[in-house]
Amino acid sequence: MKTRHLQLLVVLVAALLPLNGFAQVNSGSDGHDGALNPTANLAINMADHPDGIYHYTSVNIPSGVTITFIPNANNKPVVWLVQGNCVINGVVDVSGSTSANSIGGVGGPGGWDGGSGGSAPHTGFGVGSGSAGFWGGNSTGMVAGGNGSFGTKGGAGGQYWPQAAAGETYGNSFLVPLLGGSGGGGGLEWSGNTGLGGGGGGGGILIATSQTLTLNGSVLANGGGGRPSNVTGNTGGGGSGGSVRFVGQTISGTGIIRTVGGPVTDVYASAGTGRVRFDSLQNTFGGSISGSFTQGFQPIILPASGQGVQLAIASIAGNAVPGNPSGVQASPDVIIPAQQTNPIPIVVNCTNIPLNTSITVVIHPTSGADVQAVGINNAGTTAASTATISVNMPRGGGVIYAKAVTGIAGSASVGSPDAKTRSIADTGWTAEGERFAQMEITAALGSKQQITYITESGKRYSLAAR
Repeated sequence: MKTRHLQLLVVLVAALLPLNGFAQVNSGSDGHDGALNPTANLAINMADHPDGIYHYTSVNIPSGVTITFIPNANNKPVVWLVQGNCVINGVVDVSGSTSANSIGGVGGPGGWDGGSGGSAPHTGFGVGSGSAGFWGGNSTGMVAGGNGSFGTKGGAGGQYWPQAAAGETYGNSFLVPLLGGSGGGGGLEWSGNTGLGGGGGGGGILIATSQTLTLNGSVLANGGGGRPSNVTGNTGGGGSGGSVRFVGQTISGTGIIRTVGGPVTDVYASAGTGRVRFDSLQNTFGGSISGSFTQGFQPIILPASGQGVQLAIASIAGNAVPGNPSGVQASPDVIIPAQQTNPIPIVVNCTNIPLNTSITVVIHPTSGADVQAVGINNAGTTAASTATISVNMPRGGGVIYAKAVTGIAGSASVGSPDAKTRSIADTGWTAEGERFAQMEITAALGSKQQITYITESGKRYSLAAR
């Protein structure tokens, strides 16, 4: 009996784009927050900036001045958009905090909290959170809370007591979207000794300037420590480091950038480091960087809203797609009997995509031309909908994927009277000075996807799948 083998496979394109002759950077700042030029230490309460985005004309942090932040209710990372130069000779700190006894440490803005300790300790919070401590039995004894991870995986294992599992790494090297660090797991209460909380993850900060960003001071996004204990088996894990991203025409200076993971005690490994990214036309920075560092020129400063959109192929001819398809031709993910008559129904699951959006299914056979069909997601709600698309399936093996293009709320076409009044927090922004108008989502390997942002003039910027 002949069969038709379908693979779910898509080649992902990295988003490191060439300069293409760009001559300048447009940070997108409209300057309505004025100049930031403090003369004394300043704790910025982010409550009046629910999106975390500040529009400065210029920034000058003098030596001896430290800037800290009180996260807003949305726990957004810090975004400074600067029209002119940004000079940091003092300290800008978005670090997470150390736990306070059984209470987990608080994450920096955009970072996650550490788990609480006690008789029923909690895992840390965040994508790369550390596991909670536990009693491993008489042969193992106390197992301390696990470390958070982000750019690198948190360490595990102590000199005297073992440690619960660290979290997994996450995010991408471009820091789009901007994410903070994850919290450490809480420790277990033992023989009257308080189970101690895990450290908070470091926060996230993006500084984009249309001119020069000079750092001779420090920018810190460190993870908070798990509180030390005389009985180290009941301690919590450390929070991972956060993220620092600089965008500018020129990045210069000899300062310090730190995104280190929080320590637990001197007998335990530290949590994972965070991520650091430079996007500039010229980089002369000669300072010190701690964290997973990359550089280049990724023109997306702010991504468009709607990071929760998802597209995934659920079934083919009534056969459920594996949750983790291999994408290997020699081991087909879906086998369709040859007697199956065309057209064949393909069900695509959609998340946060408006109803009646066009969904395209493309089949790329091992030989012959591509076959594609278009349907709409007309069942369900915007939050969760499905599209059933009938396709004339070719014989033989091949690959299959689905894609959709959806508009971005608040976007406007070039020349529209209100095009310049749209919030770039909603529409997103590129260093070329354009908002985004559409997002193209491509399903790949089951639940993974690739997002391509399309500007109002039609430029396309693709990000690797997350």
